[in-house]
Amino acid sequence: MKKLITFLLASIIMISVQAQTIEGDALMTIIGSKVDAPATMSFLTAYNVKNTAGAKYSAEKTGIDMTASHDTLVSMTLYRENPIYGSYTNKLPKGLSFDMSSADIVKKLGKPTTEYMNSGYSEYQFGDHVLTCWFEKGVLRRITISLK
Repeated sequence: MKKLITFLLASIIMISVQAQTIEGDALMTIIGSKVDAPATMSFLTAYNVKNTAGAKYSAEKTGIDMTASHDTLVSMTLYRENPIYGSYTNKLPKGLSFDMSSADIVKKLGKPTTEYMNSGYSEYQFGDHVLTCWFEKGVLRRITISLK
């Protein structure tokens, strides 16, 4: 019995550590995955993301808001600071950071696919995913990863 309990605890710790390492570019792999897939479930647990209303999955403190369609995650928004969702503090995709300006991001990623800088919005396409950058006062404040 003691060995079984030790094994179960070790398994839980390994799953938690694995889920917490889902950051940066690995976040893009979550979009398009089934809500009940083991890796997705680990991610949701690690970031304390809960099903809040139908197809919405949100966190109160970790800065994440997600939308599903037919049990597949189709978008994830990461917030620098938000009174409802909190603050995302881990690595962002494509080496971006919340202190970057639009010029910094263009230097890093090249010219955006779509850009409306008067409204603080730019999009980049990466395979089947779209990375949307939202700026306030010239600084990146939120990123949305979605399916094309």
